[in-house]
Amino acid sequence: MKKIVLSICLCFIINIFYAQGFKFVETTHEFYHIQEVGGKVNCQFLFANVSSSDISISNVSSAACPCLSFEWKQTSIKPNDKGTVTVYMDPINRKGMFAYPIQVTTLENGKPVNYELMVKGYIVPKPQTKQEEYGMKEGNLRYKTNQKRYIMHREQVVYDTINFYNEWDSVMTFTYSSLPPSIKISYLTPSLEPKGEGILAFSFSAKVKNDWGNVWDRMEMFTNDPDRPKKTFYITAEVYDDFSVWTPEQRANAPHIYYDTDEFNFGTDTSGKDIKCTFTIKNTGKSNLLIRKVKTSCGCTTPTLIKTELAPGESIPVDALFRTSNKTGSQYRTIDIITNDPDQPKVTLKIRGTLIEVPKK
Repeated sequence: MKKIVLSICLCFIINIFYAQGFKFVETTHEFYHIQEVGGKVNCQFLFANVSSSDISISNVSSAACPCLSFEWKQTSIKPNDKGTVTVYMDPINRKGMFAYPIQVTTLENGKPVNYELMVKGYIVPKPQTKQEEYGMKEGNLRYKTNQKRYIMHREQVVYDTINFYNEWDSVMTFTYSSLPPSIKISYLTPSLEPKGEGILAFSFSAKVKNDWGNVWDRMEMFTNDPDRPKKTFYITAEVYDDFSVWTPEQRANAPHIYYDTDEFNFGTDTSGKDIKCTFTIKNTGKSNLLIRKVKTSCGCTTPTLIKTELAPGESIPVDALFRTSNKTGSQYRTIDIITNDPDQPKVTLKIRGTLIEVPKK
């Protein structure tokens, strides 16, 4: 028994000895800020062979980034000798914070031993050109986006801006006419010199829009741009109840929507038919479930509900009619049901299948 214990202890001591063959001065290097277009950077990890045997480095690698390359002494390092592992990094086409692990594999007394190193820092992106910064283009006007999207509650008003850039070699002027009631413009740059930047500041009111679920509006801006005088910007939003003001008691007694299945697959059928299906929804909560809105992805689909308020425990069918005239191939339609369920304010029911043409006689 003593011999077994002694053997285990000796193996443990030998393994520690092997693992400590190299002693690195540091195992992590901080580059701090690197310019993306500043060219390659490098650092050195210094080490000493603190064992009593020759040690060779068989490989240095990192699966974290192909931007790394390495250099090390190819011959054995004798006891008490020192050496370096040089790490080169090419920051081009990379940006932001990084932390890349590196593995150094050595051969010590005929056995592979791995050491973990790390390089980290922050890559400062190269300055964008105006074409890169303003990626969308209409005529001679560029902007970062022509669409704004929000998730809102019914009483909310959002304030936002759209920035644009005059790529034209002439002064561009801007005006707007009538707007939908839900949108107000607080400022619009009246004119822009060539290569100038402008701004459209606006607000969007979900309360004034007076709708639920997925809603949208648009703003039209008129310019003297000969290539495309009218510019259109879109606002889309998902509008739900303001559950953030609910008390713990209200949440404990909230309604909850339950459905037996959220998908109907009609398989393969012939085009031109009216396909009917029925889903069932139930209120499994403790207060009335209010169905705020039912919306389909296509005018070819018509849902029918017998009521829009369900008492606790009550269930109703959702009948859907899918008109398939002039449709062939793979089909996918959705029915969105917006409710006052704080955990699941939107439920999407799906109809899918394949339509084939009626064989000609």
